[in-house]
Amino acid sequence: MTARKIFKIIGILVAVIIGLILLFFAFIWGSIEWNRYSKKKEAIRMQKEVCDTIKTVEGNFPIWLDGFSKKEMKEIHFYLQQGKLLTKDTVVNIVPNDDSESQKLNLPFEKFNINDKIIVNVGKRYYELSGYSYTAGYNYGMFGPVGSCECRGSSYEKINGESAGSGTLVKKYGLINYQLPPR
Repeated sequence: MTARKIFKIIGILVAVIIGLILLFFAFIWGSIEWNRYSKKKEAIRMQKEVCDTIKTVEGNFPIWLDGFSKKEMKEIHFYLQQGKLLTKDTVVNIVPNDDSESQKLNLPFEKFNINDKIIVNVGKRYYELSGYSYTAGYNYGMFGPVGSCECRGSSYEKINGESAGSGTLVKKYGLINYQLPPR
């Protein structure tokens, strides 16, 4: 064997090994992409078939208040509006946390219809919360989705008829001359 044939054989072996390595990484990449694609399709199916059909909201999600004095937060009134009438009301007393300007409290209604509105009265300001929905999603771990797809409550989408943004009830955006619906 000549040196030329030896180099030719070594070159072919190196090319085959590099090709196998590239094929291996292409297989892994394709597997990851297929997994993402199938998870996305499953989430879309779950959203249409399950999450969009949920009509009852499981409450007790947090509400954040910002810019209110301790005196204003002493009594917070919650009203549940079904259709055009108020059906439930409750008063929550909280002790504000001195460490932060924003205060957190949980919604006092445990179950209500997805089309209901919640009216919150803090001090002399009113907030109308509406647009509750559920979205399909996964719990993500270090290497992608962990477990099956599930419906998650997304809290309220509108405050006083406008997009909720962060969902925080800010004092300066509250309604002052708001007329509560009849009971």
